[in-house]
Amino acid sequence: MYYLTYRSQSLKELDHSHVRKQLEKILTSETIPHAFLFTGPKGTGKTSAARIVAKILNAKENLTSVQTLEPKLKDETLIAIAKGTSPDVIEIDAASHRKIDDVRQLISELKFAPLISKYKIYIIDEVHMLTKEAFNALLKSLEEPPSTTIFILATTELDDLPKTITSRCVVVHFGHADKRDLIAMLKRIVKGEKLSCPEEILSCIADCADGSFRDAAKMLEMAVMQQAFSVEKLQEVLGRGWSTDELLGILDTGTLKETLTWIEDAAAKNANFRLLIESLLSLLHTILIQKNGIDVELTKTYNFSIKDVAVLIGLLQRAYQEMKYSPIQSLPLELVVIEFTDHKAKGV
Repeated sequence: MYYLTYRSQSLKELDHSHVRKQLEKILTSETIPHAFLFTGPKGTGKTSAARIVAKILNAKENLTSVQTLEPKLKDETLIAIAKGTSPDVIEIDAASHRKIDDVRQLISELKFAPLISKYKIYIIDEVHMLTKEAFNALLKSLEEPPSTTIFILATTELDDLPKTITSRCVVVHFGHADKRDLIAMLKRIVKGEKLSCPEEILSCIADCADGSFRDAAKMLEMAVMQQAFSVEKLQEVLGRGWSTDELLGILDTGTLKETLTWIEDAAAKNANFRLLIESLLSLLHTILIQKNGIDVELTKTYNFSIKDVAVLIGLLQRAYQEMKYSPIQSLPLELVVIEFTDHKAKGV
């Protein structure tokens, strides 16, 4: 898989430019934090960054201090970290090791010094999954760990962590990747695979990836597997072979039957309805601000009133949340169409 094959191995390679700059400042400061907290959406490089930090801190040339942020990757210690076989870099999935007994086992091992490295580093992924009792047990060790121990916690749900935990960590925020960083990562993969891939394809993938490096890499792999090297073919492969303008136009002037037929056709073409709703919301937002006197460009004119747009946005936002639990992906959008058509008929 491209995402695993081309996972960043050094700070220089770290795709998230904002995070890279943050870590450079932290790791070249006079003191190294004993606890990091990496927080952000899935697929933004938190685990990769944690391994890179572990490499930098445990590189042989850094035995006394962090002298370089690009250690020699041929160092056997760093090779072991990259392979996940280092006895001193322990990765824990808190989703499956979330109980107090799991944390007590971890704490009991802290008294042992690193075997081959300067630091023993614990990378705890999905840390928000720990139970309340497990967090309480971890708290003392997180606050005052042995001088040779460093914790790197990672989570997609910062708000689920106790304040007592976050306040004891240096927090690094991994926001959604911007388009430039996504394209740079894709170009790195294209170069490594010796592919011939048009810039417009990379741009299209970056637009569809929802700020996730992992998703962008998977989409590129899907495009290569299916030889989808035109924008139209790629959008079809990614479930985006539809026109938001067309659907909104039918919803504006067409009948309920016409709108539901359009949705059924889109479902038959394996449309990604989450992306479809996101695109509808983006277009409706543009329409809303235009109707409030702000000069923005639209490709076509709609008859919606401001009230219509506001109601439709509300219905689509609710549908977006409900998609997570819907057994039929198109069903939340179909219910939006029915409710909105009823709203227009009543002239509310």
